[in-house]
Amino acid sequence: QAFIMFTSSSLVSRIVPSAARALSTAAGGKKVAVMGAAGGIGQPLSLLIKLTGLVDHLSLYDLRMSPGVAADVSHCNRLGKVTGHLGPEQLDESLEGCDVVVIPAGV
Repeated sequence: QAFIMFTSSSLVSRIVPSAARALSTAAGGKKVAVMGAAGGIGQPLSLLIKLTGLVDHLSLYDLRMSPGVAADVSHCNRLGKVTGHLGPEQLDESLEGCDVVVIPAGV
């Protein structure tokens, strides 16, 4: 529900709470991957996901600049690990063990 204030779309307002519920009700830590994390949507989205406090591991992937974005996001005052993965050779590592994959990439 925390994300509803950022949009007026009725579709998004129905999907986002169910995604948050899935993260918060399952046992153990959750790993979320953001594919396209260095883009104009991926960066703020990664920050918002980190700020929810519902994710134990946030894996940020992009073809460029994702380690820098991961460094910035990791400074948020929330528990959880943030890792940056760069290029095709690190794609598998970024997705390993993920519970949720978000793809804001526009390529």
